[in-house]
Amino acid sequence: MQILLCLAVFANAALASAPFRLSEYQKQDWQIEDGLPDNNVRMIAQRPDGLLLLATGSGLSTFDGQHFHNLPIVVGGVVDNEAINAVLPEGNDDLWIGTDGSGILHRTASGTVAISELAGFRNERIRTFHRDAQGVLWIATQNGVERYFNNHLEAVSGAGMISGDITTPFAEDGHGGMFFITSSGLFHWHGGTVKRYPVTTSASDTEVAVYRDAAQHLWVGTMTHLVQLVPRKCASCDAAEFDPVIRATLTSPITDLLGDAAGDLWMGTRHDGVWRFSVDGLSHWNSHNGLPDDAIRTLFLDDEQNLWVGMLSGGLSRWHKGALAPFGEPEGFHASYAASVFSDSRGDLWLGSWGNGLFRRHNGQIIPANPPGMPISAAIRALAEDRKGQIWIGTWFNGIYSYDGHSYRHYLLGNESPGNAVSSILADSHGGLWVGTYTGVLYFPQGRPDQQKRQQFVETKLITCLIEDRDGSVLVGTSNGLYRVLDGTVSEVSGLPHPYVLSLVLDSGGYLWAGTKAGGIVAIRQDRAIALPPSANAPSLPVNTATEDQDGHLWLGTYRGIVRLTVAELHATIDGRQHQLSVVTLGKADGMRSSECAGSSKPSSTLQPDGTLWFATTKSFVHTTNIAEKLGAISPAATITGWTLSNDPDAADSTARAGDSRIELEAGQPDILFFFNAKMLSNPSHVEYRYRLSGYDAEWTNTGAHAARYRRLPPGSYRFEVQARAGGEDWTSAVSSIEIKQRPYLYQTWYFAAGLSLAALVLVTQLFRRRLQLMKGRMGIVLEERNRISRECHDTLMAGFAAISWQLEATAKLFRDSDSSSTPAAQSCELARNMVSHCQAEARRIIWDLRDADEVTNLLSRAFGRVLEANPFGETIKTTFEVEGEEQPLTPGCVHHLVCIGQEAVSNAIRHANPSRILILLKYEADSLSLSIYDDGRGFQNSEANGSHRGHFGIPVMEERARKIGGTFRLQTSAEAGTEVTVKVSFSAARQPLRQEQHVIRWIGI
Repeated sequence: MQILLCLAVFANAALASAPFRLSEYQKQDWQIEDGLPDNNVRMIAQRPDGLLLLATGSGLSTFDGQHFHNLPIVVGGVVDNEAINAVLPEGNDDLWIGTDGSGILHRTASGTVAISELAGFRNERIRTFHRDAQGVLWIATQNGVERYFNNHLEAVSGAGMISGDITTPFAEDGHGGMFFITSSGLFHWHGGTVKRYPVTTSASDTEVAVYRDAAQHLWVGTMTHLVQLVPRKCASCDAAEFDPVIRATLTSPITDLLGDAAGDLWMGTRHDGVWRFSVDGLSHWNSHNGLPDDAIRTLFLDDEQNLWVGMLSGGLSRWHKGALAPFGEPEGFHASYAASVFSDSRGDLWLGSWGNGLFRRHNGQIIPANPPGMPISAAIRALAEDRKGQIWIGTWFNGIYSYDGHSYRHYLLGNESPGNAVSSILADSHGGLWVGTYTGVLYFPQGRPDQQKRQQFVETKLITCLIEDRDGSVLVGTSNGLYRVLDGTVSEVSGLPHPYVLSLVLDSGGYLWAGTKAGGIVAIRQDRAIALPPSANAPSLPVNTATEDQDGHLWLGTYRGIVRLTVAELHATIDGRQHQLSVVTLGKADGMRSSECAGSSKPSSTLQPDGTLWFATTKSFVHTTNIAEKLGAISPAATITGWTLSNDPDAADSTARAGDSRIELEAGQPDILFFFNAKMLSNPSHVEYRYRLSGYDAEWTNTGAHAARYRRLPPGSYRFEVQARAGGEDWTSAVSSIEIKQRPYLYQTWYFAAGLSLAALVLVTQLFRRRLQLMKGRMGIVLEERNRISRECHDTLMAGFAAISWQLEATAKLFRDSDSSSTPAAQSCELARNMVSHCQAEARRIIWDLRDADEVTNLLSRAFGRVLEANPFGETIKTTFEVEGEEQPLTPGCVHHLVCIGQEAVSNAIRHANPSRILILLKYEADSLSLSIYDDGRGFQNSEANGSHRGHFGIPVMEERARKIGGTFRLQTSAEAGTEVTVKVSFSAARQPLRQEQHVIRWIGI
């Protein structure tokens, strides 16, 4: 009853889903020439970080799907790379290692401990490990079974030794006990008691492997059988009891047992390769099918459900379910070269070949479908279905056939010859039939060939493909251009990158695309072709066929694989709303036996109602699997695996460092090399990376490599970031990063710059002080010379003027006393006396200027203030000084001349006008200033203004000074009405340096 129940379970599972054929698994092999350390792979495991651990005859190594790296084992300071039989990872840095002579090694981050040696078990050969539900470590050795718990190693006696070809010796019974295998057969341990547990009656059919799968089924492998231990219902039994049931018979002893997520049981054998027990029965794959070695040492399933096979001398093999599965000779389709494929409305799949006829896949069965009378060697060139459900079949030079579901009918077109062929067939939505040939396209309005009613378009052209647009027009692709036929009118489509049209497809959004020999696809709008932008990352290979799936993806068959694009992205890119396409390229690594998609027959790709896509290739057909639906669903995450300061990536293994959260580089470090990886063991070549050094790189850098180098970084803090994705998908995975600090040289530090600036400031200050001292010395000399000149002038010139003045005064008094003042001589004497008086006044002013050591100022009011303070006018004259407007700074020369003009005007008023009030008004306007000196004295007539003829030079001197500073001089006076002197100067003239003047700066300090 239990056996029947199990058989019923298997039968129901078989109805639910058929497993992959072994031939459909994508397989890749590695041996010594591919970098594998040793072709004898004894055990495979996986670390938590995703890296595979390989126990080989040459030691322990890791594998990331592309590169092998030796993992040295250091015991007592000595590197020991002896043969490793088993490995059990319990962390990235926590490994239990079974050696072939040194017993058990426990390798952690703190070092490696020889467990067997410490326990007194010398020269042990470890077969394998098993950690049970209670945390006890079970060890199979050449001396028998051992248990390690609470840091204590003990032997399990009474079972015998374990030979080296036993690799799967442990399986828990689910009730606290343990089944294990030795060279004497199967034993059961429970509560410290060991007893023999035979499952067969034949002494030669010894048990060699035992395994418990994820569904808690117990399996035993013998020399010739696969046996299942079915639990027995026994309420009075102290321990679990089982009934052995033979499930399969094999031709070689079983070495390994392994269950997968689908419930299939995989078996490795000693002499006959890999076997699988599944719902569809027993199947196997050996060296006759391409397996490198029939002696299987170990089987392992990684976390991506890839099957890894370790062989005795054949190295390592990886089996995985690809996005594509082949359909050819190994799968039962006996046609060497695929031509066309078409899915009809009934769900049947039509497969056309070159030289092997036509086939129909109906309810999963391949049925020959050659029309009666058609030669079996006829090449199938075209397949189509009309709106009545009739299938149309085009051949090379045998005309066309129709199939209505019951019978075939043959039509000749009248142009059959070896040089002519049917190249494409289209049944339009109006019931018409279009047949493309090498000499144009034939149109039959009635939907079947009729020589009387046929029409011919695009004559003499080789027709490559046909498609109906949304407006009912038919696009005709040829070897020399693309044409649109609408209501009997033919128009040519312009703008094609190449005249040879390979394929046409109309997507679900109504966009029409064409593939040409130039490569890639172009959009067809009206009668014009529009190319995708060069930056769109669009495929550049010639597209032989294109089909849209049910999920909005456009699949392109090219000479180098199948490319998947997103229809929405295509629309956005051609409309200018997006810049780049997400491209997924599938090839031989994804299940294709040949990456070249056929294209001369139409259609060479099709979509079935269940969503499966089929393509014709040069090595039979290929179809999508359920893995294709998951493309892009799992995004690989990048990790920074290490870094090195070496500039040689191949020599960096020993110096690469990992686990650092921050890197500090010494000043002048020329290179730093970062290593990164992403766990995708099924197809690591599809992983793309992008990286950047934040603070240094402005943009991401895309790469397919696993390293990035930076040279001579400027001092500063940076962050290296890396991200991964499956080819063509979005960048959605997490970003891995590490902080970097590049230390500067001393001369690149801020404190060096600050010290240098301070030193420069001190130097400039010292130079300035020395310059200042030099200038002070020169100014002292100038001032001393001025004082000397003023003293000499005062002691000589002024004394002479005084003596002359006294003599002239005495002479004038003589003239007055003798009543001769009106004589010419008296007048000449008076003129001389006035001239001497004026010269005395000018000499005093010059001496005063020479000895004036006050600070030079560019403010006129301040200069006037100093003059008025130095020359008090007594109590009889009221002097007022006023300033109007916002004062503006002037050049020192301009200030000097204006002060002299004012001083002269005030002096003249005091000496000649006998005033009671003097007003000095300084007025600042928008673009000029005016200086007015007004007195209320007795004034004089304008005719007397020019007094230079009588010895008075004040007014001409003031006029000359006004002209020198670019101003205007105005004098207003009349008898008994006072006098007003006004000077007006524009700011532009007042701020210009005086021409032809050399001024000596009259200051000592700054």
